[in-house]
Amino acid sequence: MNFQFNHQTRIISGAGELDNVGSLAKTLSATSALIVCDPFFKDSSVMNRIQKSLNTLEIKSQEYADVQPNPRDYDCENGVKVAQAHKVNLIIALGGGSAMDEGKAIGALMTNGGKCSDWDAKPLNKPMLPMICIPTTAGTGSEVTFCAVIDDTQRHFKMAFQDEVNLIPTIALLDPELTVTLPAKATAGPGMDVMTHAIEAYTCKVHNPISDALALQAIRLVYENLPKAFKNPKDINARENMLVASSIAGMAFINANVGSVHALSETIGALHDFPHGLVNALLLVPTIEYNLDSNWKRFSDIAQALGVTPLDSVEETAHAGVSVLKKLISSFDLPNLQELGGLHTNEFSDISKKAMQNDLTLDNSKTMTASAYKEIIEKAYSL
Repeated sequence: MNFQFNHQTRIISGAGELDNVGSLAKTLSATSALIVCDPFFKDSSVMNRIQKSLNTLEIKSQEYADVQPNPRDYDCENGVKVAQAHKVNLIIALGGGSAMDEGKAIGALMTNGGKCSDWDAKPLNKPMLPMICIPTTAGTGSEVTFCAVIDDTQRHFKMAFQDEVNLIPTIALLDPELTVTLPAKATAGPGMDVMTHAIEAYTCKVHNPISDALALQAIRLVYENLPKAFKNPKDINARENMLVASSIAGMAFINANVGSVHALSETIGALHDFPHGLVNALLLVPTIEYNLDSNWKRFSDIAQALGVTPLDSVEETAHAGVSVLKKLISSFDLPNLQELGGLHTNEFSDISKKAMQNDLTLDNSKTMTASAYKEIIEKAYSL
């Protein structure tokens, strides 16, 4: 029961809250903001609303839309140059996890100096710039986490900024109206990323009572609301519940950890530009099937959060939960790893060995081996 739980981000949730970004920026004494966003939002109506809200309170702003699906070190470092030129003292990240992670990296380099690689797995010397995160997908939970995953393009490696004090967003603004235009596939993949965060947070070796409670509630919210949001994108209640689920799953895993699903998906993602949430969704069931006997009780708890009525044994209940997950994932008609293109069977052994070197492997609920990783990839490749 010896544990720490950290949470410093102010969370504001509600339809239409986007229009209050200017007043929120004012509370942070902002005079000039860098809006780090996915290219989709450049010159968009959403961008116009943000800039109008800032301008009304005489806060200058500058777009920086060079965000790629897996944020690159050079984009972060170029963003710092733009921020310096405009004397920025606030970062606003608009978009998915990539935009928020890139925003964190820019904010950290602005106050700490250097390049991204200088801070890989090292604590920062100073707090990053104040930051407002505005997620437009329910997925990564980056709006409440004190880490940022950035592609090291020289080493072909996903490096991590991580500092529980100096790399935490100041405000997370959850406006479900920003997610209603998401295509179905862009709802399902990130949504299953939330599910993966929650399941791994609950089953990893370093969970705690607070992260447990958040993880189970996130699982319930995703199971109840993701199918609704997928089938009816304009279901504002389902959209808001998914944003909340994403944030509380983020709070859970950043105070516990994730495990082998993420270790493997990060390794694959460093080699191929596949959407992170989608890869997690494809790896989730094969990994759980490997992990099941590490803690039948915890996987039984997850099954019940997925709506399973307890059966005669925790083993039966846990297996029933896996069946529910399979049915849920298949309902989204996602491609398998092979159908994503670019990943070949001759890479599996090398990927498996590299995944073993990922620190997340150590906190997986069950001891991993390279052969186990290879078996999981093979299953996900042809599901």
